[in-house]
Amino acid sequence: MLDPETKHAEAIEQVITMSTAYRRSAKVVTDSEDDQSDSRQRRDLRFTSRRVSTINEEKPDDKKKKTAPAATPFGPHHTIPIHTLSKASVLSKEAPPENYSGFIRLGMLVLGASNIRLMIENYMKYGLMIRLPHSYIPSQDYGLFALAWLSVPLSLVVSFVVEYGMRKLASQARNAKPDFLKKLAVVEKVAALTHVGHLIFLLSFSSYIVYNHIYHPLVGSAVLIICLITFLKLTSYCLVNGELRERYVNGHNDEFYDEDVAYPNNIKPSNLLYFFFAPTLCYQPSYPRTPTFRPTFFMKRVAELVVCLVMMHVLMEQYAKPTLANSLKALEEKNYVVIVERVLKLSTTAVVIWLLMFYALFHAYLNALSELLRFGDRTFYLAWWNSGNLATYWRLWNRPVYLFFKRHVYLPSVQRGLPPYVGQLLVFFVSAVLHEYMVGIPTHSVNGGAFFGMLGQIPLIAITKPLEKWRGKESALGNTIFWIVFCVVGQPTIALMYYYQWTITHKHIEMP
Repeated sequence: MLDPETKHAEAIEQVITMSTAYRRSAKVVTDSEDDQSDSRQRRDLRFTSRRVSTINEEKPDDKKKKTAPAATPFGPHHTIPIHTLSKASVLSKEAPPENYSGFIRLGMLVLGASNIRLMIENYMKYGLMIRLPHSYIPSQDYGLFALAWLSVPLSLVVSFVVEYGMRKLASQARNAKPDFLKKLAVVEKVAALTHVGHLIFLLSFSSYIVYNHIYHPLVGSAVLIICLITFLKLTSYCLVNGELRERYVNGHNDEFYDEDVAYPNNIKPSNLLYFFFAPTLCYQPSYPRTPTFRPTFFMKRVAELVVCLVMMHVLMEQYAKPTLANSLKALEEKNYVVIVERVLKLSTTAVVIWLLMFYALFHAYLNALSELLRFGDRTFYLAWWNSGNLATYWRLWNRPVYLFFKRHVYLPSVQRGLPPYVGQLLVFFVSAVLHEYMVGIPTHSVNGGAFFGMLGQIPLIAITKPLEKWRGKESALGNTIFWIVFCVVGQPTIALMYYYQWTITHKHIEMP
């Protein structure tokens, strides 16, 4: 049997132990149970712990005065503070970043289920419509393609011959008399006119053949893409070498390149051929190179390219063409309700094809080509999908074209005294002309749709840029407007317009 003093001591110890256990559990209870962030929970627990310890803190003098524990062993239950911090809802803009993988997974499942339903519906309605590309391309188009392509090597040869001749004259003129320099200035004008002449021939000859003789838009577009890329490359080649030649004749040493590749040592056939195949539109005597060729990386990009091209062909044949064909009657009757429905239906397929095209061209193809040539700078695109306004999109999504226009159109115009906004308008005007060239000529319908669609980017930029400043760069408002205007409405409408014009032009020919 224990004496009364021992029993009293054990009772006091039990009360203290239970009180401590309660205080520990209080730290958990006061934490908000709907928090998803572990770091936030730990932060709140520390805060609550400090508050609880402050509430239950005792002064040393009070300990001396106290001779017995609290009357209630379990302490208060209903007065524990639950709301201790100011916290935003998880989906609010002010909340810390969260993991939305569950929502993304749900969206992918819903998208997958919807696409499977559409595939079944499409098959039940049309059957299997996929055919090999060559089955509906006339055989004469292949011969005309080769004929139009001959203008490309012709322009390459003329460009090199002219620049090689000017290199010889520049070497003589570096220490020559003033009379020789005057003659060189005249020859420079002749060389510039020669370049302008063969570059105009490059575009006009191919355009004539495509517009008047090549039937299928796919073949015509392939011809014009090759010729336009060659045109832009040789334009850069001539402009850069002309400026390098001027500096060389005036006795300025090249500060950017080593002597073995600086002007005039860069005027070689191998140098021009490397630039012709390199994934860039801006010429320079040398480029950064990767140390080795990686076969595995190259084969992965080639496989991705093949898969993307096959998927694009399937989508165009099985989904886009029936939708376009079913829209012709509504366009003829000007049934705007049906036209809007067709545009929205076409938008889904158009966006997927466009994204596949982007990945196939700017990631798979250009990276494979870069690996083959060991081309080092591979910033062919930046994060355009987060663009808050259209101006940002045009700077990020196609870097080779953007850098060409910035280097050879915008900066020279500003340096010559034009205001920056005039330089931007000039860039958009030239780009609009080239868009109409790329779309209107292969479809045999130069109606200005692509031209004004590109110029229409200017007021849209003026609208979305203030929205980005108002809502912040991280705002989704400008990004949403960009996706709706450019992808959901713009591209399907342009495609429907030019398809209609092409069918009107070729009514006498049996449609594939």
